Amino acid sequence: MLVKKSKNFITTTNSKHSSYENAVAERMNRTLKYEYGLKETLPDLKTAQKMTQQAVNLYNNHRLHFSLNFQTPAKVHLKENVKYKSYKRKKC
Repeated sequence: MLVKKSKNFITTTNSKHSSYENAVAERMNRTLKYEYGLKETLPDLKTAQKMTQQAVNLYNNHRLHFSLNFQTPAKVHLKENVKYKSYKRKKC
């Protein structure tokens, strides 16, 4: 993983230099933007941090996930040996 610092921002990429290679992170970003209202321009950093914290709490503790058999991540992480659906492509 490569890290690039630029104007107080840190971006990370995989070895192919493309942040779009990480589909899971991109999906999470999409969920935060479109399901929790974080797509809009926010008035200040404090508001952005508060909204992000609320969104992550809802996502982990209240939102049911298909890949977790309609359970929340918080509930699943308390259990051992939980089976979940994986969307990784199988190698041929």
